[in-house]
Amino acid sequence: MSPHRPPRAGCITLGAALSIACVLLGGLIATTADAQRRGVAPIRVVRPDPAESERLTPVVIDNVRYLSTNDLARIFGATKYWRPEIQKLSLRMGTHTIRFTVGAPVILVDEEARNLVAPVILVHGVVHAPEAILELLFSWGLVPDATYDGDTRVIRYRVEPHSIRQAQLYTRDRVTEVVASLGRSLPTRVLYATPTELRVLFEGGTLDSARVFSGGVVADGWMRETAGGVECRLGLTEDARGYTINVTNNRLKISLTYDRGLVDAGIFTRLEPLALGSIPGRVRTIVIDPGHGGSDTGSPLPGGQVEKDVALEIARALRSALQSRTQARIVLTRDGDVDVSSDRRAAIANGAKADLYLSIHLDNEGVVRGGGFRVLSYQSITENSEAPIVVGDGNVALPMPAWRGAQSPFAGTSLALAEGVARALRQVFPATPTVTEAGRLETLQSVACPALLLESAPTARTGPEASSPRGYTIYDYTQTVARAVDEFVRGYRGI
Repeated sequence: MSPHRPPRAGCITLGAALSIACVLLGGLIATTADAQRRGVAPIRVVRPDPAESERLTPVVIDNVRYLSTNDLARIFGATKYWRPEIQKLSLRMGTHTIRFTVGAPVILVDEEARNLVAPVILVHGVVHAPEAILELLFSWGLVPDATYDGDTRVIRYRVEPHSIRQAQLYTRDRVTEVVASLGRSLPTRVLYATPTELRVLFEGGTLDSARVFSGGVVADGWMRETAGGVECRLGLTEDARGYTINVTNNRLKISLTYDRGLVDAGIFTRLEPLALGSIPGRVRTIVIDPGHGGSDTGSPLPGGQVEKDVALEIARALRSALQSRTQARIVLTRDGDVDVSSDRRAAIANGAKADLYLSIHLDNEGVVRGGGFRVLSYQSITENSEAPIVVGDGNVALPMPAWRGAQSPFAGTSLALAEGVARALRQVFPATPTVTEAGRLETLQSVACPALLLESAPTARTGPEASSPRGYTIYDYTQTVARAVDEFVRGYRGI
């Protein structure tokens, strides 16, 4: 055996080489991450004076924007518990707990599984979640003291005390009540009231903590903040017959009853199905609007596709699905690769006296990136222009009525239909994220009938059997939407 000799000058040991390699690799990863941070718009966090504004800067990995859970904990005042042996992180936010598992595209929110758009990852020993979790935290009602505007990328904390506090559900003999304390009187709007669901908006209100309800004639429900104030949604049992809402300077009360006598006496307002169509229960014309077209290609999609082409393909498949289920006339705002303005799309629908309008889009950057659905409806506004607009019809320019704000009278029905379509998608695709949102959508604001914007994740390839990364097909997607629409029109109690 040769005696041990020290290494010659200019040589390095294997251990030293590995150490240097790790340092270089770590530096390369850090440099790559830093480079990927550049060009990504930060998220501003605005707090009441005199606190200074803060920023959240995402890191881009594999074309997905991620946020550090360290930053999330700092911004939302949460407490972290990290278990390295099982690669799990718990984030305690007030009364809520979010549990992350490295490598999993699912998190637990108060023990309920919620889908993410991409897996949770570990970067330099810190757990990172897809940036889309930010919108989800607000939509789930986990951040009651702030609002988030995804368009401007601003989290804004409020300074005033909450106007709605301590919401609770009580059952009293023939009546089920949701009661809360009020800091001030709030304008109240019933978005819709059907035999299966009641949805109310308290405009401009703020909520101390998101709530969930069940008991009496309430099968399931929630109260949470939205862009317009505080919404209360109550899913009802088959026994529910009527409701009342009472708002004073210091108390809010929503009452429901199963007693027909109280309804017949006029003490409670009757819960009735929403009528969809100029003749209740009969939809004669449905307009399908494939988004974009012509020079407007929309979002780039995987495989070299663009949004305008896949939107048209989905629209044609949905046309076939609706034709097989309904007797309605189906009109497409475009059936080829042509430019169609927003005003022209609304004019086509309104000129056809549409009973229902479905706008088809795909999402390559938002909440459902990587697979999923988003069902959007219009948030009602009071504005209404009197000035006419002019649209082209062949070689003749025709004056058309001003349609701005035309969607407002149908906002409640549109929202109820959106919930029904979303519920059907969740039932058929339980592992696929599905969210509903209401907002001031220019695409829908001029349409004078119940209207939805349906946004799905990018598909992997074209054709009748095109699959998304989450495993649904265009055929299954459009069949599910058509069934939900048909059941809503017929007054199906599942809506």
